[in-house]
Parts: sequence; C-alpha cells; structure tokens
Amino acid sequence: MVQLSETFMLESQTLDQDHQVLVEMVNEITEMLDSGETIDCKVKALEFIKFTKAHFAREEQLLNKVGYPYVAKHQKHHRELYAKMDHMLEFAGLVSVNEMARESLKTELVFFVMDDVITTDLDFKNFISGLN
Repeated sequence: MVQLSETFMLESQTLDQDHQVLVEMVNEITEMLDSGETIDCKVKALEFIKFTKAHFAREEQLLNKVGYPYVAKHQKHHRELYAKMDHMLEFAGLVSVNEMARESLKTELVFFVMDDVITTDLDFKNFISGLN
C-alpha cells in the first residue's frame, strides 16, 4: 500500500489532491490484483492513465502560470512517463492470465507515482509552496 507522507506534500492544494487521488488509484488497482479481481483491471488502468494525463496538464499549467524556470524540463519528463503508461496498459491486458504481468503492473504503478511525486515534483516544491 502506497501512502504520501507530509514530506512529499507540495503545499499546493490542487497538486496535493491530485497526488492523493493517484495514490488511491494505485492502491485500488493493487488491492484488486492481490485479491484476484482482474476483470476490471484494464478499465482501472485506463482511468489511472486518463487522470494522470489530466494531472500533468494541471501541473504544467500551474508551473507556466507561476513562471517556473524549468517547466520545459518537467514537461519532457512527463512525456517520458507516457511510455510507462503504455507498458501499464500492456500488463493490465494480461493480468487475468499471467502472474508476472500482475506483479509487473503493481511495480510499474508504484514506481510511476514515486517517480512523478518524489523524484521530480519535489524539485519545484519551494517554488510553488502555498499556491492553489
């Protein structure tokens, strides 16, 4: 189960709420997989990806609005994460017949959220702190 500690909060209500939703979605999919409920997994993975893309757009819009100097670098990172989304969908399509796909999907989801929230978003925390 993934949890966001206070350390990883950006102090931006919009982005912190988005990150919490992403974590909840990852936990929901992981719980489904752990309990053997694989039928709706691809649908849930698609919902995760749709929400993630909307989150990226909100985040990039905020960074542009406040004049974050490294927004282009952050946008590039988001585009690189799109390839991981494709892998997630591939795994999600196989979870009902393949244990390795189930484990791979869980791993990809957790690392994806960690990569977005912890690795890159904390870079701009001080720049946007307190903005909504």
